[in-house]
Amino acid sequence: MRRWAMFRHVYWVLCCLVLCIGMELAGSSALARPKHTQETKLVIVPALPRMVQLAFDLADMRPVIVLSCRDARAADPLLFVWTNGAWQYVSPDDFRERRFVSEWPRQVIMIGDDHALPALLEEEAAWGADVTRLKTLSLADLINGMDPVFHFTEREWKWLARRYDLNLTDINTPRREFNPYDIPRSKLPLETKDFKQKKGDVPPAVLIESPAEVSAPAEVFAPAEVSAPVEAAAKPNAEIEKLAGSSKVRDPSLK
Repeated sequence: MRRWAMFRHVYWVLCCLVLCIGMELAGSSALARPKHTQETKLVIVPALPRMVQLAFDLADMRPVIVLSCRDARAADPLLFVWTNGAWQYVSPDDFRERRFVSEWPRQVIMIGDDHALPALLEEEAAWGADVTRLKTLSLADLINGMDPVFHFTEREWKWLARRYDLNLTDINTPRREFNPYDIPRSKLPLETKDFKQKKGDVPPAVLIESPAEVSAPAEVFAPAEVSAPVEAAAKPNAEIEKLAGSSKVRDPSLK
């Protein structure tokens, strides 16, 4: 009985150790995730219901700060940031000094052309951040243009397509269906390898024609053979001159 009790005690101790090690590894793997997935991004949109809704959907997927702009053509456009479930006014000075956020994001996504968002916002936002400017209001173009920044998953692609009634097309289907082993080796393109000459190598040989080979074609034709066609060509010239002196040419068949 004493041995059995000791065995159970050791067994439970080992189980606790395994559980603690597993929790430690899970925590370290969570910290080792890519940093860009946890970074907060700033999305600036015009005060249009469709654009604001898209920004809110992005905020549900990723850490996103939503900033909306009204009266873009005015000297001082109206800026509002969504915080704590309500819109808060942001003055132009607060935007320049970054007072409306605790830390300025490294990625800023601006949606709309110069009529929807003033160029001043892009110039001010570029300080200390990478600005992605999408000068369109088309939902399909916007979602495709933001994928390099947000790296949407397959599930998120399908959800966005259903959300905004878009047709989802997988452009990588031909690439996945391509099997290089189906192509015969004889039809594969040959690899081209460039010859790289290193320092100290012997320079390549240069082909030079010998003097005998260069002067050989001059002895092929004899002087008599060259002058013979000149005499034969003189007769047609005489006939042409004779006909040229005639003022009228008649057809012998017409009498």
